[in-house]
Amino acid sequence: MKPLKRKILLSLLVLVLLFIAAHVGFVCWYVWAGADVFAAYGAKLLASGVFVAGRTPDSVAEQELAILFPLRYEVDRENKTVTAWIFPSRRKTAVYREGLGVALAHDGDIAALQRQARPELVLKQDDAAQVPWPMGDAPSGKPRPSDIDEAKLVDVVDALFHEPTRFLKRHTRALIVVYEDEIVAEKYAEGFDAGQRFAAWSATKSVVHALYGVAVRQGKVSIHDGVPFWQGPGDPRSAVTIDMLLRMSSGLDYNEFDLLPPTALTTMIFLKPGAGDYAATLPLGRPPDTAWAYASAGTNILCKMLRQVCGDDAYYALPYRELFSKIGIRSAILEADASGTFVGSSLMYATARDYARFGLLYLHDGVWQGERILPEGWVEYGRTPTHTAGDAHYGAHWWLVSRSARAKAAAEGRQIPEDVFFASGLEGQFIIVIPSRKLVIVHLALDLKSASPVAMVQDILDAFPNPQG
Repeated sequence: MKPLKRKILLSLLVLVLLFIAAHVGFVCWYVWAGADVFAAYGAKLLASGVFVAGRTPDSVAEQELAILFPLRYEVDRENKTVTAWIFPSRRKTAVYREGLGVALAHDGDIAALQRQARPELVLKQDDAAQVPWPMGDAPSGKPRPSDIDEAKLVDVVDALFHEPTRFLKRHTRALIVVYEDEIVAEKYAEGFDAGQRFAAWSATKSVVHALYGVAVRQGKVSIHDGVPFWQGPGDPRSAVTIDMLLRMSSGLDYNEFDLLPPTALTTMIFLKPGAGDYAATLPLGRPPDTAWAYASAGTNILCKMLRQVCGDDAYYALPYRELFSKIGIRSAILEADASGTFVGSSLMYATARDYARFGLLYLHDGVWQGERILPEGWVEYGRTPTHTAGDAHYGAHWWLVSRSARAKAAAEGRQIPEDVFFASGLEGQFIIVIPSRKLVIVHLALDLKSASPVAMVQDILDAFPNPQG
């Protein structure tokens, strides 16, 4: 081999080795830097999966935690705890408390967390099988709507559970379609069923919108109120209102999508005892109500604020006595952090049917079987585009179909109803409400693409009559 050619090949080899070394080094640093987050995330998901959702530890580890293959864990069923770690010296323990779900024991005091349990919050599910839908799970006794393209509906539902195998596969776990208040399609993946609690992730934010609606109806708050703990002299955050927090236009200096651990999001949810307490320390990054930026921190500030306004007993009762029990939701668990405050940005579990009931409440403008649960105009407020969201894709803790998505659909010769709005959570959790078409769609999944629901909505709509032709 000629010396010049040998020199070029050696140089290329060195570059390749340096490239590999740099990437291996980055991965090692990333794992080390994120070890506490990964351990806490693993412990939390395993504990909620086992003690809230009733799944086996192996199923959670093999599905939700598959990418964290170095993770190790121990499940203590007697004390209802899970301890997880990447490195043995950096372990994290999650503790189940009846009524409040799972929290991480940041100071190691497991007994203190266990004493937070509020079993009185857990709603009885014994009679659900005897009570007709929608208040229970027995058949309503009403005839099935006759104007459905049944074959097309079956094909669409089946297709969602049988996508082609690929790395970023959508693992649909549950799908419910409610039309004219009746369940007209319901399917579960193997290993899941109608009694299974599923994680909502950020779809929980839309439940927080409902809780604030109840608080507004009761006269406890107004959307124009400021945040009580930001009213000190000279605090620029005193201009931030509940409305701005619900609309994601508070101006907080917070980046939901930072990827270098520990991020603001993972610090708030997995490394601090109080998610709302941490979020409340954030400064402004821009003037309030001048720009839209998705921020789970704002939701957790709302949860902290609601607790302060209501007092503990009324705060814990609010979702269960004033919302869930009134609309037939029996399975829901809103998880609280170690400080005892609901993590409304992300942490709720319920059955697919209970998520459908929540969607029905919004389909009917906040009225349930003649009783107004949410104040008049509250649903419209939630689905009105935020003026700072340039693509008209967000309301008040509810997502909307953006202008660009509508333009794309129109270019393909398809229309999307103007009144579609939806709750959306990590990995493909959707509660979709379409009042003009009398439809609620619940989709629960482990979707690594976390795709928009627009294509799914279009496909499902094709099976139902269009009153506009």
